[in-house]
Amino acid sequence: MDFNDSAQAIILNVGGEKNINSLIHCSTRLRFTLNDFAKADLEKLKTVDGVLGAVIAGGQCQVIIGNDVVEMFDAVQALLGNSTQQNTARGPKQSWGKVVLDFIIGVFQPLVPAIAGGGILKAVLMLLAMFGWISDKSQTYQILNLVGGAPLYLLPILVAITTAQKLKVNPLVAVSTVGVLILPDLVAMLTKGTTLFGLHVTNVTYSSQVFPAILCVLFYALMERFFTKYSPKPIRIFFVPMMSMLITAPITLLFLGPLGYVVGEGFVSVILFLNTHLGWVATALLAGVLPFMVATGMHKPMIPYVVSTFSTVGKESLYLDYSPRYLGHKIASGRSESNVW
Repeated sequence: MDFNDSAQAIILNVGGEKNINSLIHCSTRLRFTLNDFAKADLEKLKTVDGVLGAVIAGGQCQVIIGNDVVEMFDAVQALLGNSTQQNTARGPKQSWGKVVLDFIIGVFQPLVPAIAGGGILKAVLMLLAMFGWISDKSQTYQILNLVGGAPLYLLPILVAITTAQKLKVNPLVAVSTVGVLILPDLVAMLTKGTTLFGLHVTNVTYSSQVFPAILCVLFYALMERFFTKYSPKPIRIFFVPMMSMLITAPITLLFLGPLGYVVGEGFVSVILFLNTHLGWVATALLAGVLPFMVATGMHKPMIPYVVSTFSTVGKESLYLDYSPRYLGHKIASGRSESNVW
């Protein structure tokens, strides 16, 4: 298979280079956000060498590639270059639901490799300790365990990067702003109790949290665009990030951070409550709809729940408990298409 030829055909059949607003990939699919989805020819896409299928779902045109998705993504991206950043002409207006779903997928999908890699590393270490091949008291074990736990601890930073990329704002300034939330000195101040502009700052542990970081970057994006529009050009390089950080960080510490923390805790609590008290209903519904969700890529919105649950309680017993059995059944039945994260 010639990836360059296939990439050219894929670009042509999603409506051409100018129809592509953005492109990401997951473990098996190229995910195009298009200006006009009506221009995508799914039937022709399915005939392209290396393409296993194509669907429009979740506000994206999803081209199923399989194990060669990284190579195909690189080939398509090489042809597109930076042009997708300029292709913002509006096509048919999308519903709010599709816009939100596209945002959620764009923020959480890139997190999966880091979280999965760290989680598997911690699991391997646990197995090695169980078999007595390494002591869980040794410094080697403890350091490697910290390596595995780093993605969850640094979730605010990782989320800041993906959210900034999705909103097309400066990712380094966004990370710097969110990073304030987990600075050791600030954590110590919050533990002892502190005020900002005479207002009490809520003591919240922001490590492993996702929603405070998302709210922070959303507000930062507004500030960056506002000051970019009105800032004199000769001082824009430092004035825009300075003012954006100066306003966003305090607003986040006083309001957005605690709000995001409450939202995240409440989100997990509601699902855990339903799973505990109506577990058979939740499991039955998930078992019924998950095959269709996976087939269309609609299972991606479950990622925020899984990430939030892991960061809050350290485990998840609904979605991931069922998914491996479903995926194992697919493997056993001989289906070739992989849809795991």
